[in-house]
Amino acid sequence: MTATDISTGTRVGFQQGTFDFLLGSACGAPVASGDSVVGRAVRVFAHNLNNYGGTCHNELPAVMRPFADSATTPRPATRLLTMLHDLQSYEDARRPFVHLFDGGLSDNLGMRGVLQALEEAETLSMLGRPGPFENVRRIVVFVVNSRSSPQTDWDQSERPPGAIPLLIKATGVPIDHYSYESVETMRDVVARWQGMRRLRESAAFNATLDPAVKQLLSAPNIDLYVIDVSFAALEDDAERRYLNDLPTSFVLPPEAIDRLRAAARKIVRESPDFQRLLKDAGARIVERPSAGAAPNAH
Repeated sequence: MTATDISTGTRVGFQQGTFDFLLGSACGAPVASGDSVVGRAVRVFAHNLNNYGGTCHNELPAVMRPFADSATTPRPATRLLTMLHDLQSYEDARRPFVHLFDGGLSDNLGMRGVLQALEEAETLSMLGRPGPFENVRRIVVFVVNSRSSPQTDWDQSERPPGAIPLLIKATGVPIDHYSYESVETMRDVVARWQGMRRLRESAAFNATLDPAVKQLLSAPNIDLYVIDVSFAALEDDAERRYLNDLPTSFVLPPEAIDRLRAAARKIVRESPDFQRLLKDAGARIVERPSAGAAPNAH
């Protein structure tokens, strides 16, 4: 779960390590008064925190120290430098308060944290250092994007839409495009790691000839699977239109819930990356017995 620092536009992840560094909980200062930060973040649209970061003199975690010098950090981790600078800005005593807003402004799908972890792993591999995924063979990411695109009649009228619809569109369009870019960036990581592996395993490649080339081709020996679950993957036009027209609401009729679940099931099963995962893992889908079926029916 993420939020956005309204002063800087920084993505703020709701995880213990972030708050240890940002708000000083590691040195005994309270993260926030009252009930839990996470609980309140779920229930409200905006949240204000006391910033104790400048009083604790926190040090970077050991795993992040290789990325602290922009002169020596390899290319895959350059975006991590920006994140580190954002974190270090909370050490400024002139920022006693942090105002958080909806995480969709900086990371609507929650993918930036995943991308940063992968870039960190790739950079540590290039540096010849152990990373957090040393014993991991596969990483499967389900990207559940509930973005909907209800049809409008704006193009049928000479009059433009009102101020509220325009405001919603003005904020939604960049968020949607940023979400698309996040998914595509993840797919780029998949393609890059696969390409590096093919080169390393090629009979034409001799890793002992050029250490610099060997370093450039270093990447975690992990298979990545990005399973995009979104309405756009549905081939049934009528069903896609029905789901796109559903309102954003905490309460939906039972029929809508059933159709949403059925659509998600279909999208996941037909995903090329999910099919590749089943093949690579030697796995298969086992259907649940229907109500009243004999125990050994499947």
